[in-house]
Amino acid sequence: MTSRARFIGALAGGAAATAFPLPVRAQARKPLMVGYVPSSLFAPLFVAAECGYLQEAGFEATLQPITAGADSMSLVAQGQLDLAGAALSAAFYNAVNRGLEVKFVASTGYQPRSGRPSALLMREDLYAAGARVADLKGKKIGWIGNTGAASAYYVARILRPVGLRLTDIEAVNVANPDQEVALERRAVDAVFTSSPFSELFVQKNLARIAGAPPPGIAASGIFFGPALLGNRDAAAALMTALRRAAADITGDGYYATVNLAATAKYTRQPVDLIRTAPRYDFKPDLRIDQATLEDMQREFLADGILTYKTPLNEVRLVARF
Repeated sequence: MTSRARFIGALAGGAAATAFPLPVRAQARKPLMVGYVPSSLFAPLFVAAECGYLQEAGFEATLQPITAGADSMSLVAQGQLDLAGAALSAAFYNAVNRGLEVKFVASTGYQPRSGRPSALLMREDLYAAGARVADLKGKKIGWIGNTGAASAYYVARILRPVGLRLTDIEAVNVANPDQEVALERRAVDAVFTSSPFSELFVQKNLARIAGAPPPGIAASGIFFGPALLGNRDAAAALMTALRRAAADITGDGYYATVNLAATAKYTRQPVDLIRTAPRYDFKPDLRIDQATLEDMQREFLADGILTYKTPLNEVRLVARF
């Protein structure tokens, strides 16, 4: 048993015995290593950390930013991170296919019915000249991660209606904070990004929104590694804390001062930008978007991005607590 598994195991008879037990003494809390992508997609995780919900569940969490969800899958599977707030990716599907111990446990930011917090933005000069999504064939599109990232899947969904596929464009790996420079230097023709960066680039007249993923789908969420997957009580206590935070930011609760401050802190963006930028929808129960989980796998299989040919079933990909 790994050291990470041992300290998670110590929670079984304590913090996880009830949905929310009496406050746990600081010295009794167990360390929890959390990796996260700095995006408001993961606001439930940020609120759970800042409002003390993780502490009440018996954890002393350390949150550290990661560049892309794909980067975190091996860290989670190896127990270097206990959980990750990240997006679905080819790296996740491939890791599961190789037998690594990592599972998708919750969906976080859903694409909203109104507003476009995640969007494909075309460089301002190209958009002003009349270019649109159908004109992106052979063009450079920057997004966080590679062709197996969730951003790639969202771009694929935007390209589908105009008869284009990922193989028709040139993908460029550009982290969200670096996309501003890429647009300024005309190193890319378009970018796919998420709030608050989508709003920021529009405000700075660097790019214009040309398309967005279909509303009501979610490719971002929470992943658990072996220590949490091996202890249902601890995992359930943690999920209860995260659902409590998700309930807090459903509806107008998203704009509560403490919740905005939490998201601003971990995305390192001004509170005013978080408040005014288009927002994602959050389900209080953090339910898994099963349709997107399956459709992304099909998309990546069709594009030859995955290392296997036969789709993995839900039992291998998902754990529910």
